Amino acid sequence: MYRSKFYLAIFMGILFSSWITSVYSQKKVLFVTSNQEFYGNTKISTSNHFEEIVIPYDIFIKAGYTVDFISPKGGAIPIGYINSSDSIQKKHLYDAFFMDKLAHTLKPSDIKTEEYGAIFFNGGGAAMFGVAENQTIQNIARKIYNQNGVVSAICHGTAGLAYLKDDAGKSLYHGKKITGFPDKFESKEKEYYKTFPFAIDQAIKNNGGNFVYSEKGWDSFVVVDGRFVTGQDPSSGTKMAQEIIALMEAKISPIQKQTTTNLDKVFSEWDNDPFKPGVAAGLLKNGQVVYLKGFGSADVTHQSPITTDTKFQIGAMSKQFTAFAILLLEEQGKLSLSDDVHKYIPQLADFEHKITIKHLLSQSSGLPDFLALKEIAGWRDKDVFTQKDALDLIFQQKKLDYIPGTKFSQTSSGLILLAEVVKQITGQTLAAFSQEHIFQPLGMTNTLFCDDSEMMIPNVAISYQASKNGLKNSHSNNSITGTTNLYTSAADLSRWYLNFESPKVGSKKLIEKLTSPVTLNDGTTTFNPTAGRLLYGQQHLHARRGVPKIWAFGLEGGYASNIFIFPRQNVTSFVLGNNNRYNGSLAMNMAIEALGDVFPQPPSIDFSKLKTIKMTPQQLETYSGYYWDNERVAARRVYVKNDTLRYQSLGSNDESQLVPISENIFQMVVDGDDVIMVKFRKEAGNMKMIYTSGESDEYVYEAYNPINHSSTALSEFTGTFYSDALKTTYTLSQNEKGLFTSNKNQPVISLTPIQADLFLSSARNFGGIRFVRDKQQNITGFHINSDRIKNLFFEKIKH
Repeated sequence: MYRSKFYLAIFMGILFSSWITSVYSQKKVLFVTSNQEFYGNTKISTSNHFEEIVIPYDIFIKAGYTVDFISPKGGAIPIGYINSSDSIQKKHLYDAFFMDKLAHTLKPSDIKTEEYGAIFFNGGGAAMFGVAENQTIQNIARKIYNQNGVVSAICHGTAGLAYLKDDAGKSLYHGKKITGFPDKFESKEKEYYKTFPFAIDQAIKNNGGNFVYSEKGWDSFVVVDGRFVTGQDPSSGTKMAQEIIALMEAKISPIQKQTTTNLDKVFSEWDNDPFKPGVAAGLLKNGQVVYLKGFGSADVTHQSPITTDTKFQIGAMSKQFTAFAILLLEEQGKLSLSDDVHKYIPQLADFEHKITIKHLLSQSSGLPDFLALKEIAGWRDKDVFTQKDALDLIFQQKKLDYIPGTKFSQTSSGLILLAEVVKQITGQTLAAFSQEHIFQPLGMTNTLFCDDSEMMIPNVAISYQASKNGLKNSHSNNSITGTTNLYTSAADLSRWYLNFESPKVGSKKLIEKLTSPVTLNDGTTTFNPTAGRLLYGQQHLHARRGVPKIWAFGLEGGYASNIFIFPRQNVTSFVLGNNNRYNGSLAMNMAIEALGDVFPQPPSIDFSKLKTIKMTPQQLETYSGYYWDNERVAARRVYVKNDTLRYQSLGSNDESQLVPISENIFQMVVDGDDVIMVKFRKEAGNMKMIYTSGESDEYVYEAYNPINHSSTALSEFTGTFYSDALKTTYTLSQNEKGLFTSNKNQPVISLTPIQADLFLSSARNFGGIRFVRDKQQNITGFHINSDRIKNLFFEKIKH
């Protein structure tokens, strides 16, 4: 039985691998246009025929295909013959995303032919010039045809086929029926006609083709001969697109169709509402693109569909590109990870301890997190926040939270500084360096770091925020790079991850380092928060149902991106969205479809089958109480309810049940496969609680007795406090609910007493505050502590 399953798995793997090579090309069509603005050398204007572009384009997009545009020179192309009373033409004429494609057509040298299943030569008078004789375009068409693709042309676009040859130099369509705009229908007495380099029908005949046409004209005449699809005039556009799709779909095997159907079901919520914010998705297996598709709308107002070339901001997922740039410079011999950061950034304060490039990459620099500093300093989300602003916050800090390389902390300050390191070494911003040395070599034409919040980015999905009154635009005003602000598309992200399999930029050794764990100075201690083990690529390694996975996510405004990589199975799944939600379930469901039955553990823990012990309420009460984690500045409450032990974050209404595995070890009841353990032990007469999630580091909480201050006692903590490191003031006041604070830009932050001079705030980055007293026991200030910042001092201002 085992052997038969083994052979079946191999057989299914062979079938799966046999078709994935062609899947990517099945869903992409290349439109060929012309840059010509005048007929020949005259001043008679000509253009590309708008109807012949938009009608097929609209059909392809609705069928889930991606359309790219090229022209001999790239860039803007002239368009004409526009009928704005036609609904489809009007829709695309006022679609900024579509019109931007025509304003930024690709150059023939930008094209990777293996990605396309069809080439479509567009018509209009401009098509008679610059296309037929372009050898690169001819090579592209021949290669697409040779890889079992479709070659098509409409009206005057058939001129592009005039000289089309096979690899042996013979006609590619010898003896086949081809149509186009016949010479008979031309206005031969007009000046434009005299500029034509050839008559289309005669050129096709001269190249061995059988030119045919309808005497009637404008009757949707289309010819399909093998994998050549040609149309006589603008009326042919709809039927041509349908015939091309039929040919492309016919090449898809039943197993491929079934897999695609299964993957489509993951995104079924857009089936009946395609014009709401959505996602673009990609799935890779064994170094090949298996699935690439867009769902929903990039711009709800104009109902512009999301395609695989639509750009999204990927938030914190941008960090991997910064890390890659640094490792690339290391590989080029331009820096060493052991270099002192002051070598490149002398403005950084002298902390009496060396901070290295490695410390910045490994989140062990001891620098406070600039995002926490930003929030505490009073910056609002809508404020314009630049790279200089981020650096200034870091440069103002004169103390480290700990000696570099001795501890880890959740901080993004290192990535901001690494962007500056790139600039100092190369003379280029991170945006410019990445463009030249990473994105362009990999063909990532829709990827860029945005270091200017006012930059106009073409073909970008609008960031939406859902509210009770409907959708709102959620614009980001920051222009920082290193930690965020990378815009990319699903197609480009697939190119990026394919580089991990067969590196074209960077070496295999670099990729291995990027996906290896960071360590402290001892070279062995790793960083294992609940998200998983931190890797040099700023992603986390964490098990899913017993199978190791690398993952990361990014949330920025209404943008939400997720990536899951299963390295042992060679499966990569990602989803980019503008739909204002966490898209991890979509990405994971795609991955599960590709992985099949590889998981040794079930999707969720069956707690009814878990081996537990029985404990009396009195035994459980032994662990009841309040617990404080001084390192991460977090408080928890444990209590007995309905004869079971419960776990709760202080200030939250949510609670989790703890089931006893042994007398002092409990497992938390959760939905899913996460194994969360809570252990209790007594040390020096005090109870401690140790929390772990999967293979995470231990989070140690110590029992404490909450203190209740009287109104008179609380008044001692009120006053105005100033931080010289942030040039920021906070006023602490009290009301009937207790102590609270705010400044002019911050919402009200409530403070809950933990110990005599220690309070926990309701804001994560504000963390907890511990008051400082002089010898006379008068309060002189307080320190802010959190998991991202330590001992940020605010001095009490005397009035």
